[in-house]
Amino acid sequence: MKETGQKRIIINEENFRTAIGYGVDVLQRGGVIAYPTETVYGFGALLSKDEGIERIRRIKGKVESMLVLVSGEDMAKQYVEVDERAEKLIRRFWPGALTLVLKAKPGVSEKAKAGSKGLGVRRSSDRVAQTVVESLGEAIISTSANRSGEEPMRTGEEIEREFGAELDLILDAGIRDGLASTVIDLTGAELNVLREGEVKLEQIKLVLEWQE
Repeated sequence: MKETGQKRIIINEENFRTAIGYGVDVLQRGGVIAYPTETVYGFGALLSKDEGIERIRRIKGKVESMLVLVSGEDMAKQYVEVDERAEKLIRRFWPGALTLVLKAKPGVSEKAKAGSKGLGVRRSSDRVAQTVVESLGEAIISTSANRSGEEPMRTGEEIEREFGAELDLILDAGIRDGLASTVIDLTGAELNVLREGEVKLEQIKLVLEWQE
């Protein structure tokens, strides 16, 4: 890992590219970072690095499947089957706080899926998160920065206090106070809402012309 001299980097316009570079380097080496999204802070590791995913599980005490961030529809199609319903929602709500759980393609990390047939994907509208993913050219884990069952953390300082010894790097871009992303499972014929967040169910139904 490149030597930053500090665990938490407070990001501004002057150091933006440098900070992103440190984050990318950590992830490529199998490390774990905390980073901002447009909703809350998340823990991140490369989807292709099982050791990083395992570390996140130990940090969080999380056993269920994990979501990932992608740079857009083309990258999503590397990992999941994007059907017509998903395409409509992607074109309406991405980038943004909508996660789609879709059928995973062969080869997707079993550590991330945790026994599930699907994988949750979304494109964040946050500049830091999106630039990290674009710079890597591959998906990263997106799970809220907290112990499992506790409230998500919304500042880099808070994360450093609680998790500083367990993380490789914290990309601090200020307070994040949005709702968590809405999570929709489209692995079956039914529209299954796993979590309603910033994007409301009625908006989704309108796009899909969904009839009860």
